[in-house]
Amino acid sequence: MNDRASRYPLVCFDLDGTLIDDTIFIWKTLHEHFATDAVKRKNAHRDYFAGRIAYREWFECDLDLLIAAGATRDRIFDLLDDLRLMPFAIETLNELRKRGHKLAIISGSLDIVVDHLLGEIEFDHVLINHIEFDSDGRISGGTPTPYDLEGKADGLVELCRREGISTSRAAFVGDNSNDVWIAKKAGLAIAFNCKSEELRAVCDREVTADEMRLIPDMLT
Repeated sequence: MNDRASRYPLVCFDLDGTLIDDTIFIWKTLHEHFATDAVKRKNAHRDYFAGRIAYREWFECDLDLLIAAGATRDRIFDLLDDLRLMPFAIETLNELRKRGHKLAIISGSLDIVVDHLLGEIEFDHVLINHIEFDSDGRISGGTPTPYDLEGKADGLVELCRREGISTSRAAFVGDNSNDVWIAKKAGLAIAFNCKSEELRAVCDREVTADEMRLIPDMLT
């Protein structure tokens, strides 16, 4: 291991609003783009946070709404083509890799976003929702991540177990209130492009949207 990565050998990132610009939550962006049923969306969101449905049911409801609205792989790609990476995201990830850090994503977003916009980056671990398409490009199903919201902290614990390190030696970079639990668990938490006072309060450092290149030096 590179000596410069010895303190925090694992660096985990949120995706939407952190590595990916032009969206705060990709699910919201997809629903708005395809004009899915807003009432059903609201009801599913309310039922999940009230504990009436499981995360899997919420995930499946989202997929059903997108299918009903005519979302396909190609049409989703068209939307993703309009999204940008955060300034200096590629440069920062490459610099972290150069310094010997392992890279991970822990997010409630979708694997198609990582593949389409960050395909040139080799991540050691990606914990995220998976979406599946049939041979005609229609949504055929998917696999929900167990590592969203409160579960993000469990995802960090799992990745540290795989890497044989304690969570005190993992860094996390995120932007919103759904990152609070994992920020509390990480050895170093960085609020990036922060949209949540609650997250800001539990993080060790903060950088703005145009300062991502400062992150590697924060880990030494």
